[in-house]
Amino acid sequence: MRLSSQWKAAFLFFLSLLTALCGTCTAQSPSGSGIFTNAEHAGGNEFTVWGGYSPNSPKLIGVTEDRHLTMFGFGYARVMLATNIVAWKFTIDTVPLILVSQPTFAGTEIAQPSRVPVAFQSSIGRRTTYGIGLMPVGFQFNFRPRKRIQPVAGINGGFAYFSTRDVPVPASSNFNFMFSAGPGVQIFTSESRSITLGYRFHHISNADTGNPFNPGIDSNFFYAAYSFHR
Repeated sequence: MRLSSQWKAAFLFFLSLLTALCGTCTAQSPSGSGIFTNAEHAGGNEFTVWGGYSPNSPKLIGVTEDRHLTMFGFGYARVMLATNIVAWKFTIDTVPLILVSQPTFAGTEIAQPSRVPVAFQSSIGRRTTYGIGLMPVGFQFNFRPRKRIQPVAGINGGFAYFSTRDVPVPASSNFNFMFSAGPGVQIFTSESRSITLGYRFHHISNADTGNPFNPGIDSNFFYAAYSFHR
């Protein structure tokens, strides 16, 4: 129940923020041309700062429970191909802050706290592990790329390194691979500035390189980003 409440709170906050931002986007396109920005032209560059949070672990690929993921990063995107319908971008992200909050039992991270008997629930705690990451390969598609409000869909992949301990459990690995995919909306506040709100299904695992475990972490990751376009 606690996880469900956290997920609902995050979703409602995200939806409220999206509604508020969309409400500010009522300016008319210049000269009635229907074109608000040419930032998403072939060869265009985008520099982004972003951050986000996941309140739970859905267990679609990974098997760990009750993980909370916080990430902050910087991104670069290059428009490879653009039409009036869609712009295709290559993306790179560096992630200097990864925080994984995990349940512990008697001071040790565990994969599934739901399996701990009720009589021992008082021994369950939490501990946060810090890491860094790089997502060197990604793609994003912007639909209606000349409009002020543009639906987007993206996917990327890379790796994360945790210096202090294995993630998500001991005898897994402190070096993990990551991938994420999901939709969002990019809202241009001017011809060369934009805000993006989105959701990503995010997965962390060691791809069976652990010693010997690979339980993996799935996350419902909600994020916001601010971009400069050139």
